[in-house]
Amino acid sequence: MRSKLQAIGVLAALALPPSAGTAAGFNYLYIEAGEGNSSGGHTAIQFDDEIYHYQHVDSGLIRLFRQEKTEFHFLYRYLQNRPMHLSRVEVGEDTFDLLKNQFKWRFLTQERQFKLLDDLHKERMFIRHLLQKSTGGHAIASSDAAPVLRLKGVGLFYPEPGRQPQYTDSNLTKQQSLSVQSLRRKVEQRYGPDFLQRRREMIEAQIKTLAPSQWPAINSDLVAEEFPSSIYTFTERYSDYLTALFAIKALMDAPPLQSDVLLLTSQPVFKISEAERRALAELQGDFETGLIKALDSNRPDWGYAVLVDMARYIAIDASLQSGYWVFIDDFADNSESVGPDQYLEHSAQIRMLVSDARATLERNRLSAISRQQLGEAEYSQIEMAGNRYIELLNSEQRHDFRYNGQKALPSKSVGLPNGPVPNLSPEQLTTALSALDNLENSLSETLNQSYRYDLFSRNCVTELFGTIKQALIKPYRSGDKVADPEALTVKESEQRLGGYIETAYNFVPFVAYQSVLDRYHVTQSRDLDSYRGLELAKLSARQNSLITGLRESNIISSRLYKYNPDDALFVFFTDDNVLLRPLFGVANIGAGIGQSVYGFFSWPLDSGKNLQSGATGILMSLPELFFFNMRKGSYRYLSLNQLTHADLPDH
Repeated sequence: MRSKLQAIGVLAALALPPSAGTAAGFNYLYIEAGEGNSSGGHTAIQFDDEIYHYQHVDSGLIRLFRQEKTEFHFLYRYLQNRPMHLSRVEVGEDTFDLLKNQFKWRFLTQERQFKLLDDLHKERMFIRHLLQKSTGGHAIASSDAAPVLRLKGVGLFYPEPGRQPQYTDSNLTKQQSLSVQSLRRKVEQRYGPDFLQRRREMIEAQIKTLAPSQWPAINSDLVAEEFPSSIYTFTERYSDYLTALFAIKALMDAPPLQSDVLLLTSQPVFKISEAERRALAELQGDFETGLIKALDSNRPDWGYAVLVDMARYIAIDASLQSGYWVFIDDFADNSESVGPDQYLEHSAQIRMLVSDARATLERNRLSAISRQQLGEAEYSQIEMAGNRYIELLNSEQRHDFRYNGQKALPSKSVGLPNGPVPNLSPEQLTTALSALDNLENSLSETLNQSYRYDLFSRNCVTELFGTIKQALIKPYRSGDKVADPEALTVKESEQRLGGYIETAYNFVPFVAYQSVLDRYHVTQSRDLDSYRGLELAKLSARQNSLITGLRESNIISSRLYKYNPDDALFVFFTDDNVLLRPLFGVANIGAGIGQSVYGFFSWPLDSGKNLQSGATGILMSLPELFFFNMRKGSYRYLSLNQLTHADLPDH
C-alpha cells in the first residue's frame, strides 16, 4: 500500500496538462573544462529553476543529478571557477512538458533503483549481524556494517554501545532531567500511568515476530522499467522499533542530553528578545503536543520523531532559562571538518563566511518574529543558521570546524546495541542471507551494465541527449511497436527542437554545444563568466588593466586567488592569456614535475598526496601547450551570498 501511494504521488507530480499552442523554452548549459569532476567539460539542461546533469561518480557509474539553479551556478562557476555558456532553446509547451517530465522520471527512477541497492546491502549486513549473534557472537559481523547499521536520533541521549555517557555540568543536567520528567507526567496524564510500560512490551513482542522482507525480482532492463516499488525493509522495521524503545526508555529514565549535543551560547548576538521568548514558549508547547501524539501514532518512525521533539523541547527550555539561544547540534556524524592548516591562508573568505552566517541567523530570527510565526520549519532554519554560525566561530580561535554536513533535523546516531532481536533460527537467517546475496549481486550487476560510465559512449553528453531521445518517442510507446524508432526520433527532434543531434559524433561537451547552436531552435546565447573572471573585470574597471592583468596572471602576486591545496600546484593562469598559454603551460608543467619529485620523497608522510597532485598538475597543464585551457584554480571557502542574483539568467 505504501509503495502504491508513493507511485501515485510521483505520477501526480509529473502530470501536467499539455498546451501545444504556446511557446516555452529550456536552457542548454555547457561548462568549460577544469580540474576536478568533469574535467573535460560538462553539460546540463535547465527547466525553470531545476537543472539536470549526468555525473561520473566514484563507483565508475554515471548518475543523473538534479540541482536548484543557484546551487548549480555556485558549484561550477564559483567554487570550481569555471565559465559557463547558456543557450535558450525555444519549444512548444507540450515539448517542454515532455522533456521536463522525462528527466524528472529518469531522476526519480534512478534514485529509487540505487536506494533499492543500498537497502539490500543494509539488509544483508543486518542479517549477517543477527546470524553471528545467534551463533554466540556479540560484535557486528563485518567492519563494513558498523557505519551502516545505526539508530538515528538515539545518540541525542545515549552514547555509542560500550562507551560511558558524557554529560555537561550538574545543574544543567538536572534541569534537563526535570524537563523530561515533566513530559513523562503529561504522557501519563494523557494515556495512563502504565502506558509507556505497555507500549514497550508491545514493541518488544513485535520485534520477536519480525521476518526478512520479500523482495521483488530484478528487472534486467532498467531503462524501460516501471517506477520501482518501495519496500519497508526488515532492517528499517527493526531499526524503527528499536529506536522507539529508546524513545520510551528516555522518557522513563529522564537522562540528560549527551554533552556534545547541546550548543550553549552567551554572546550578545544570541540574546533572546521578548517577542522571541513568547514565540519559543508557544513552540515548546507545540513540541510537547507533537511528542505526546507521536507516542500513540502509527507512523513507523515515531521513535525518532519523539527523540528529536524531546531534544528540542529541552533546548527551548534551556533557552528560556538562560535568556540566550541554545541549539541542538544538527551536523551529521560524518560531517567534513577542516583544520587551521587548510583555512588560515583564506582568512578573508573565512571572515566573510562568518559574517554571512551571522547575517543569515539574524535574518531568520527577524523573519519569524515579523510574521509572528515560529513553527517547526522556522525553528529548524534558525537552528541550522545558529549551528553554522557557532561552528564557523571556531575559526576565530584557530580550531577545527565542521564545514559541510548540516541536516534539517538532528540525526545523532549510534551503532546497534544489544537488545531484543527477531525470533529467527540460524537456518532461517542463512537461507535469507543466501537469497539476499544473489539478489544484491544481480541488482549491482544490472546497475553496472545500465549505468556504466564510458568516456566516449556513455558520458554526460551522450546520456543527456539519450534522455531527450527517450522523451521524444515516449508518446508512441503506448501504441503499436514502432517500426523504425531511430527515424521517428530524428523526425520528432526536427519538428520539436529544430534539428537532430547525433550523439556518436557529439560526445565531446564543447562540440555538442556547438551542435546545439547550429541545429536547435536557439533564440538566445549567453557567456557566463567564472568567479575569478567576474572579480578580474571589477578590478580592471577600477585600476589599470595592464597592471591588474600582470599581477593576477600568477598565483604568487594574485590578490584574487590564494593557493588551494585541493588544486594541483601551478604558477600561471592561462584562461585569459591565449597567446602566452603555451609558455605559461611549460612553467606549469615544471611546477607539476617539482611537486611530483617532492611527493616521491614525502610519500611515506602524506600517503602519496603530493605525488598524485603533481602528476595531476602535469596532466592538466599539457593541453596548455596546444592553446587549450583546463586549469582554472578553485575557491573552496566562498560564501553563497557572493553569488549575486543579477549574475544569474532569468530562466
